[in-house]
Amino acid sequence: MDSLTQVCLGAVVGGAVMAPAIRRLPKERCGTALRYALLGGAVLGTVPDLDVFINYGDAVANYTHHRGFSHSLLILSLVGLVLGWGLSRRPRLLVLGRSRLIVYCVLCLITHPLLDAFTTYGTQLLWPWPSRPISLASVFIIDPLYTLPLLITGVWVAIRGRAGHLLSVGLVLSSLYLGWGLTAKNW
Repeated sequence: MDSLTQVCLGAVVGGAVMAPAIRRLPKERCGTALRYALLGGAVLGTVPDLDVFINYGDAVANYTHHRGFSHSLLILSLVGLVLGWGLSRRPRLLVLGRSRLIVYCVLCLITHPLLDAFTTYGTQLLWPWPSRPISLASVFIIDPLYTLPLLITGVWVAIRGRAGHLLSVGLVLSSLYLGWGLTAKNW
């Protein structure tokens, strides 16, 4: 998917995961903490695509290896585990809970390749095990109908500084769209 969609998905997933823990913070810290959760999720949501800066030798190799190791569910889960554990060692973040920080990092990272698997290009979800890219081919690379619920709910929550269930609504709407795409394709 396009970078904007990956940013929006990471932000909304991150905000939705952290919102319950953030609600337990003192009221004056909640809005800022939620905005940081959205920002961190947005950053983590784009990390797998940083492999575009790796030069594999020529344009064909660069294209072939993109969405390889950096989109592996195994690699991203391990990176998320280490990153979440590292974040939990910071005293200001430990109050959010070590397991929640780990889940936050892992989910923000792995939703990226999972969403890429819905495109025609697919992705190497099972790397390092040799397999063809997994491609469900049910959405376009740039699909505003998928992105808009995430963008609207993410921006709204960032402005308000309160999540409620709005982030979950954005995730449900965008997921229903993915389901509709699979259904329409198979029909």
